[in-house]
Amino acid sequence: MANTANNRVVPVASIEKQAWKLEAPKHRRRSIIREFALNTSTHGLPGMARSESKHNCIFWTLSFFIFAAIMIYFVTQSITNYFQYPTQTSVSIFVERSQVFPAVTFCNYAPARYDLLIEPFLNYTNSINATNTNDTTTFTVKQAILLRQFLQVQLNTDQSMIEYFFSLDTMLIE
Repeated sequence: MANTANNRVVPVASIEKQAWKLEAPKHRRRSIIREFALNTSTHGLPGMARSESKHNCIFWTLSFFIFAAIMIYFVTQSITNYFQYPTQTSVSIFVERSQVFPAVTFCNYAPARYDLLIEPFLNYTNSINATNTNDTTTFTVKQAILLRQFLQVQLNTDQSMIEYFFSLDTMLIE
């Protein structure tokens, strides 16, 4: 066959009968395995497939099988531990300080001590002519309204209000 554009002769190789034959099955399997080993993301297999010397191939093969065995060991250990359903409960009590507050308290939402507040309060209401009573057993609605005014006067005149309220010592149970 001649190429007329360049006036050169292009040789045509004769196609032999053997070229048409398929590769031998053993060689084809080996090339497929080699191609897989070169392109896999598994560590170690590409090193085995790329190795050109026997020493390098032996190193990669031993490394691959040793670390695969280690991985299989740890995976089986994890699975057996999981299916044994181990439970471990550890309870320890550390007493860092003594309990200051009681476990149960009874509170009537009254921060003020009635026994200490009522006499100064009645003196105040009597002094402003709001009430004229010395009865410490009853508390009227009018007195409840005047209680806030009494506390404001106490604060504005810089008088201590600590004595009218419960202290921490009186709330503790010994």
